[in-house]
Amino acid sequence: MNNRVPSIVWVLIAGDGFSAAFRFMVMPFLALYMHTVTGASPAMVGLVIGLAALSSLVASFVLGPLSDRLGRKPSLVAGSLAQLVGLVGFGFAHTLPAFAALQVFSGMAWALQGPAYQALLTDLTPEPRRVRIFGLNYWAVNIGAATGPLLGAVIGSGRSPLPFLIAAAAQALMIGAIVALLPRHSGEVPSGASALDSLRHMGQGLANPVLLWSFVGLFLTGLTYSQIESTLPQFLGLHYANGAHLFAYVLTANAVSVVVFQPFLSRWQEDRPLILGFVGGALIYAISNAAFIFAVAPAAWIGTNVVFTIGEVLLAPVQQAIVAQYAPKDRRATFFTLQNIVMGLAFAIGPFAGGVALGSGGKAGLFGAMAFIDLMAAAVFAMSLNQRAQARAASGI
Repeated sequence: MNNRVPSIVWVLIAGDGFSAAFRFMVMPFLALYMHTVTGASPAMVGLVIGLAALSSLVASFVLGPLSDRLGRKPSLVAGSLAQLVGLVGFGFAHTLPAFAALQVFSGMAWALQGPAYQALLTDLTPEPRRVRIFGLNYWAVNIGAATGPLLGAVIGSGRSPLPFLIAAAAQALMIGAIVALLPRHSGEVPSGASALDSLRHMGQGLANPVLLWSFVGLFLTGLTYSQIESTLPQFLGLHYANGAHLFAYVLTANAVSVVVFQPFLSRWQEDRPLILGFVGGALIYAISNAAFIFAVAPAAWIGTNVVFTIGEVLLAPVQQAIVAQYAPKDRRATFFTLQNIVMGLAFAIGPFAGGVALGSGGKAGLFGAMAFIDLMAAAVFAMSLNQRAQARAASGI
């Protein structure tokens, strides 16, 4: 078996990191820019910001599986073009309804682009190399996420429309590279299925016990991961004089840890059972959340988050690898869409659930509950991989 990774895969990974840098150069500053341009209240700005995630979640049921029907390249180009239009639109928008429409549009674009890209990497990468490739792609995106906001702060993101136009130009370069370098058919088998068929295929994905329990585990770990950007900053802001600065250090430690650990851990995971990533990641989440209960000094928060990030690094590639392994070749985008919907629901529910836990039980209540949920996730992941072992044994593999 030829396990060589095609050169186009490395180009795609580099391009995804490049695109992420310019996306993070402007999008974290969108709320500030929207307030500057429109004068809207923080509540209204927050409502508009949330429209992108909501529209992406709703549109995913139709747009996510589209590349299974039309092919990867057309879907990826269409989604990237829509992102470009959205970036240009943000630069010229002056009213809150315009920003709201653009947020809805951008969310729909991501609902098409994300699963198409995930399925494309799966199509092009030999199965034994997928965990490593998914991990390196996550690494490249995090490099972009770490450098983009710094670049945005330097060039005036949040105060001027120019950064949006610069990001749009970078997106145009990416589209040109996709058109020029990506073959028309990149290994996928277009299904020709209807939108109704795609919904039925999602049901078939949930009928697979391995994927079902994997999705349950990912939902649970998504609930706990969402606290890092929702309830954690609230707690630090309320209990530390320089809570905002401390939270910034925590996020920086997260990004740096991903950049440092991901290449090594992805290589380590490549030849090992998926269960090590699933169960190991969930257990590290549980240990870290339990340790947060006792964190007082700023160094303790930062150090514990570094440990938490190791769990993230273990989970990120295997959660894509399990879908890549079980999704039929002509339904990969549909199955990745289903996974993205599960994670989207977790990130929609998690901040509210965490807020309730923090309000009723304080720090111990919040992080104790999250540690317990992560232990449940570890058990669910073990159940999922046990189902996988039973299926392989029954088929004589």
